[in-house]
Amino acid sequence: MPAKAYFDTQVITMVSDGRIAPAVWERVLRGTETKFVYRVSFTTFLELLTALAGGDEANFVANRKRLLVLTDVPGCGFLPMPADFLRETLLGLPPIRAEFAPSALQSEWMPIIKAATSKYELSQTGVPTGSRYRGIDLALVKNQAKHGKDLWVQELELAKDGRRGMPTRDLYAEFILHFHLRGETNSENVGRVAAALDAAYCHLAQVHHESTKSNYRFDNHPQDWIDNQQLMYLADSDYTFVTLDGRLISKLGKSTQKARVQEFNKFAANL
Repeated sequence: MPAKAYFDTQVITMVSDGRIAPAVWERVLRGTETKFVYRVSFTTFLELLTALAGGDEANFVANRKRLLVLTDVPGCGFLPMPADFLRETLLGLPPIRAEFAPSALQSEWMPIIKAATSKYELSQTGVPTGSRYRGIDLALVKNQAKHGKDLWVQELELAKDGRRGMPTRDLYAEFILHFHLRGETNSENVGRVAAALDAAYCHLAQVHHESTKSNYRFDNHPQDWIDNQQLMYLADSDYTFVTLDGRLISKLGKSTQKARVQEFNKFAANL
């Protein structure tokens, strides 16, 4: 299978805002055409769409532009939400959330987002599509993000477990299987998930360690949840995550998957 690359939200935001020069981004995209297949992370998509949902009307064009930068790439494809990606990749199970399926995002959501001229039109009146008007349920988007963050807090509280100690990899895998993947927690599945989520587990361990040394509150650090979600795509060895977050990279020093988390400028220089 060909190698695939997906990008974090900060990269896309900085391209959209001009803090990453257009010539640099164009060179990266040309490079991905020959060395990688460009993929849109559902986590990046959700974060940008949540920002648009929470933003005001005056910032609609700027917020929408980031989604266009993310998706207007020749040959790009969308990734499923991480839980569905893992269900299919590791367990061979069908997706749970059909409304967030890659085909729906690419063929139904994005045409509406591109056609809307305002946030009100996007979410309230809808845009003309054939014989009817269709919009995006921004409340659904915000609720999905909130649900994910709430589950992350539960996951971290499980890690503390009253003893301020990290759970074993197997206990972590059981949690993921039960709450995220809704799969059987048999020994085969536990072993498969534990091995595939090495980077996510190492990241969780570092976040947990921070929480034992300070007044760190899990619910006040939503970026940690987003980072952990991004790392779940590394369960497929064909994927490389490109980020500008040096702090995230530093948390993966002991991970067997750390080579597939690349800093953007180094990634660009090696294309």
